[in-house]
Amino acid sequence: MSDVRDYLGSRALSRGLTLSVLLLGVTFWASWSVIVVLLAKSNLNLSPVQLLSLVAIAGASGAVSKLLGTLLVNILGRWMPTVIATLMLLMSIISYVQFSAVQLSYPILVALAAGSGMGCMMFAPAFDLTRQSKVMIPLPLSMSLVIGMMIFSLFLAQLVVPLLATWQLAAVDSALILERSSGHFFARIEAGQTILLNNFSFVWAILFGLTAILSAAAALLSNHKQSLPKVTLRKLLAHNGHVWYCSILYNMTFGSFIGFTMALPLMLEFVFGYSTLILVWMGPFIALLARPFGRWLATIFGGALITQVSLLLMMIFGALAGRYMYFAQHGATELYFEPFFISMLGLIFTSALGNGSVVVSMTKVFPRTYTHRVLIWAGTIAMLGAVYLPLRFAWALQSQNMDTVYIDFIVFYVIGLLLNGFVYLRRRGQFYNP
Repeated sequence: MSDVRDYLGSRALSRGLTLSVLLLGVTFWASWSVIVVLLAKSNLNLSPVQLLSLVAIAGASGAVSKLLGTLLVNILGRWMPTVIATLMLLMSIISYVQFSAVQLSYPILVALAAGSGMGCMMFAPAFDLTRQSKVMIPLPLSMSLVIGMMIFSLFLAQLVVPLLATWQLAAVDSALILERSSGHFFARIEAGQTILLNNFSFVWAILFGLTAILSAAAALLSNHKQSLPKVTLRKLLAHNGHVWYCSILYNMTFGSFIGFTMALPLMLEFVFGYSTLILVWMGPFIALLARPFGRWLATIFGGALITQVSLLLMMIFGALAGRYMYFAQHGATELYFEPFFISMLGLIFTSALGNGSVVVSMTKVFPRTYTHRVLIWAGTIAMLGAVYLPLRFAWALQSQNMDTVYIDFIVFYVIGLLLNGFVYLRRRGQFYNP
């Protein structure tokens, strides 16, 4: 019994629970990249603008929650995993009830999307783990593990949600019917089958319930006090221009990845009409491989240099994706699906590659005490990619000129190329090729 109490009160379990709640929470948030595709295929008859707006609302929920987490982490302390897991348990139960209802209205979907991002509040305590003095993992690697969990959450959501939503159980019912064929990693699902979004909510409710119980026990039995140095982000933003420079570069890389990964499944559905849920998990999967590769290259050749190369490649892949999108809208659509999808995978790969190098640069520019706060701020800004890009696509979809979206990003990447080159690749710069 004493061994059990010691384990429940250990730092190792506390760290594990913090990361577990983060993983489950971000996966719940990222599930909306798939939910909207299934809604588009259902008998609910929502317009493309309404569906893209749901993605943007979910993206805004994640960004606001991530920033809110920085305020709550010092107030809740060791109880934060318990509080967030409990809130997400309630959110999962509400989602289960609503997705099981006889009628599902758009205002209800808006409310569900707005509450989906609460799990993103766990980024702050997760990043706080990286600055504790007893953590022996090098800082770039420890932070990359936390960031990598978000990418893995997107991968998990786009792999698991289609599977659970088409897993037919005799005891579960739904008013949503699949009007066009869909699928998941293992099989193609024909039209006429019930869409069971409540399955995902049910499974995640169980997982949140278990983590809430374990987190509460760990918090009660823990004898460890948090003694984390307080860093005022306001002073950093006011007195250190590199916070802004690195945030812009972080937004270009990680923000592009988040925005395109969240919006791509729905855009492929609108433009090409294929069962794209069989394929879209490839985006976050290759990003999982690209980020550590970018970090490794940055430790050898320098973070700023790898970021510069990544931004250049992002411009090239963005131009190719925009070109094939134009051809798909004005020609034989089915001919351009494969080149467009490959171009998008290239854009996602290079954006994740560049994000790995930007994080390495940030660890050279800022002291360890400050880096995690700057990274939370930059990550919050980057999550706005999941707000801007769906809204931009919605606007472009109305005029049938979706290729113009990529022009915006190419211009953005050119600005980043000039900024990174002037600030971090000038030989007389303060942080030359960090």
